[in-house]
Amino acid sequence: MEMKEAYKNDRFKVLNVSLKAGESMPLHKATSDAFVINRKGKGRIRFSDKEVLLTQGETILIKANEPHKMDILEDFSSSIILEPEAKIDFV
Repeated sequence: MEMKEAYKNDRFKVLNVSLKAGESMPLHKATSDAFVINRKGKGRIRFSDKEVLLTQGETILIKANEPHKMDILEDFSSSIILEPEAKIDFV
């Protein structure tokens, strides 16, 4: 998994995240709402009460402090927009 801050100002920041097929992003949560824009690939996001398949070109809003994990089905690249001081905490 590769995660880099691509941009930040006083209103928001953008993280670029890339994972290879077969990788997973362990259980985690963000301290702010997270708007995920999938630029490439396919992944399954698992929440406590549902699963969401995220394919190329799709977006999803994940509420602040909502634990979730992600399994990568195809090489995956996304941009995540968060509040400027938000953190991603792995549980």
